[in-house]
Amino acid sequence: MRKLVLFILLVALAFGGWFYLSPWLAMKDLAEAAEARNTAELEASIDFPALRENTRAQLDASIAPTGDGLIDGIGGAILGTVGDAAVDALITPEGMVTIITTGAVATTLLPPALRNRELSWSVEREDLSHFRGVSTYDDGSAGPVLMFERRGLGWQVVAMEVSQ
Repeated sequence: MRKLVLFILLVALAFGGWFYLSPWLAMKDLAEAAEARNTAELEASIDFPALRENTRAQLDASIAPTGDGLIDGIGGAILGTVGDAAVDALITPEGMVTIITTGAVATTLLPPALRNRELSWSVEREDLSHFRGVSTYDDGSAGPVLMFERRGLGWQVVAMEVSQ
């Protein structure tokens, strides 16, 4: 009986340790893969179809037409098409390297003073199956936020918020 109780206690401690540490390890591994430009590791850590879908949904919500007129509808359709192409071009392993390491969508478009800013990452838990990787620039301003979802015993990025 004592061995069974000890075994259950050890399993509970192992699960608790995994639950507590795994989000930080997942965020650390993702940041290190981005720094090393290890696209194979990034592809394993990021659900690119889900990330593209969630990014498109955010973009669509931000460019939704404000009026009922024909011009608003046409403008929204054009912006939506351009936005879809931009999402496809930016949400790639190489694009995520740039976002994770610099917080910027396209560093070549930034002024030189904003190109090589340092990011620090922290973890905010949401529930057993979700956490957020929250970045902060070295000057204290908010950077991108990556939303992770538990997949089996691991974690994958499924959405992102880029602050501006």
